[in-house]
Amino acid sequence: MRRKVYSFNSELFKVTGVQKVLMDVHHAVMDEYDAKIVGTVPFEKVHKDLDIHKEEYVKFRNPFMFRNSIVILHERKFLAFFWLLNYVFFQNIKLVYVHHNVFSDHRRMSIMPKTVVAISDEGVNNLHQFFGVPLQNIHKIYNCVEDIHPKPHKSYNGGVVKILYPARINGQKRQLEIVEHLKGKLSDKIKILFAGTGPNYDALQELTKNDPHFDCLGYRSDIYHLLQECDYMMLFSGHEGLPITLIEATMMGCPIICSRVGGNAEIVEREKNGIVLDKDDWAGLVENLNSLELVSEDKYNLMCKYSRRIYEDRFTFDKFQKEYCKLLSAVHDEY
Repeated sequence: MRRKVYSFNSELFKVTGVQKVLMDVHHAVMDEYDAKIVGTVPFEKVHKDLDIHKEEYVKFRNPFMFRNSIVILHERKFLAFFWLLNYVFFQNIKLVYVHHNVFSDHRRMSIMPKTVVAISDEGVNNLHQFFGVPLQNIHKIYNCVEDIHPKPHKSYNGGVVKILYPARINGQKRQLEIVEHLKGKLSDKIKILFAGTGPNYDALQELTKNDPHFDCLGYRSDIYHLLQECDYMMLFSGHEGLPITLIEATMMGCPIICSRVGGNAEIVEREKNGIVLDKDDWAGLVENLNSLELVSEDKYNLMCKYSRRIYEDRFTFDKFQKEYCKLLSAVHDEY
């Protein structure tokens, strides 16, 4: 009889990097385990873009459903709940917590289990230094994306430099702040395309109205197509874990412009496959964006190739699957 493995997250009504990683973990282990996805919303409310089948989804109703199983938890706020199930109600749950971001709050309520996954070196440092997790309990496993084997990325050939910014429109991703700092300072050959929706979308539309340097595309499900059509991808967030969107750009062989937060610098190497700047270096951002029109075709093509090489070395699904199956095998052997 195969051991039960539950992948848990309470926010399956939306699609962010967390939900994408949950799905990747589920697909990575489903051949070896009786794997299910657990959420708190009815199946009808699960976001359709997650492509979860009804037979693999379980709505959370009974806290004792996890008894004698492995639970892969993708949400920090439930750590105390699972600690309670194990140490008060003796449910014998083997908990694997995936630390998706870098945090500096709620240390006491974040009761870490014996097995914790960090998705970047920054995540390892955060778990060890802030939360006090022993290094031997931390397993670094990079996020991944499936390889669609794209055609080699094509150069913009000296025309308008199109930069895709695919992210939820909110404070963390800083689209409003970015436009405010760049407005009136960009070369005529620079155009930034914001793909996504969120709480700040209407304000972003208003702020960029009639400005030829910016365009709001709204929600798009064809990000790979957009990456193929654009020259660079940009993500200048205030904080991050290990962004799936940046990994998608490397898979597509697309150069990247990003802030030096979270694990971004583990995806983007300056002067090799893109530009990495301190998150508050607005003058540097303006200068580097305006210099893009001067990048030679040879240099641009080398950045594209190096971006793809980083993906193949670090972020493939095969590597991800092997690491998670190896980890769960060790957890399983503890029974």
